[in-house]
Amino acid sequence: MTKRKIIIIAVSAALILAAIGIGIYFTVKARDKKSQPSIVPDMNFTVNDTLPDGEGRKATVILLGGQSNASGCSRDDYLKMSVSEEKYAEYEQGYDNVYINYFATGTNISEGFVRCARAQGEAGGYFGPELGMAERLNELYPDESFFIIKYAWGGSNLYEQWRSPSDIGRVGEFYRAFTEFAHVSIDYLVSKNYDVKIVGMCWMQGESDSFGPDVANAYGNNLKCLIRDVRKEFSDYAGKDGIAFIDAYISDSPYWTHYSTVNEKKQEVADSSSINFVIDTISHGLTYQNEPLDTPDLAHYDAISQIKLGQLFIDELTKHIKQ
Repeated sequence: MTKRKIIIIAVSAALILAAIGIGIYFTVKARDKKSQPSIVPDMNFTVNDTLPDGEGRKATVILLGGQSNASGCSRDDYLKMSVSEEKYAEYEQGYDNVYINYFATGTNISEGFVRCARAQGEAGGYFGPELGMAERLNELYPDESFFIIKYAWGGSNLYEQWRSPSDIGRVGEFYRAFTEFAHVSIDYLVSKNYDVKIVGMCWMQGESDSFGPDVANAYGNNLKCLIRDVRKEFSDYAGKDGIAFIDAYISDSPYWTHYSTVNEKKQEVADSSSINFVIDTISHGLTYQNEPLDTPDLAHYDAISQIKLGQLFIDELTKHIKQ
């Protein structure tokens, strides 16, 4: 056997072994990824005693859920640069007729009702739509008391993690945690002698369901199940007109491959009921491509757009309140 043939055989063997090794590596990695356990959120929620006795007064409750654009990843420093000193001071102080109990991706938790203000997002220095919601509620209903209950988790999907009981498959861990968090919060309000009425749920989610066509196309059915089960879960606190569901389009960011399909499904669900609503965030001009200035975060709304999202949630909710 010539030296050249020996070299060829050796190289071929090495390539075959390498190929086998790569195949084994990717098989193991794929199996590891598939077998990774789901996130199991903490269900032991604490509500500190932060409110005075309600003395039978009406407590109008709004539920807020979803993934990171609900949890809150818009930056407070850009908000400060974008508004007047007076307006920022208002955001900093919060609103004395709008309180919130929030659980933001497990990293920023109020553990009780506090004034709705800035920095109630995923971490200190970030905020979500609750701030614009509180601002608008204060403008429209200054003499009424509102309580926002926010449970949101960045990166979470509807097709599995928020899957509700009437959908096919195991109930999702975030649906279970969200309902438990809301019940504990409502029980506290009842214990403080408030007359609780849930008027609506605001939902900012869908980005994590936009990566594949099958999941995106299933979004409508999954969303219908979620809405049905939320209304059933909290029916004891619904008013005579029921609990409104206010949804919002996900952005057209290049990250969200099938965003148009998800948004089409959101619109279909909104059109199926007189108390379902959806916000066309794209036609309203909400932006995500400007902040931070050096490397824009294309997954999350810019500060002013996040404020606008919250305001739009309440603008849609008022259509239900006025019915």
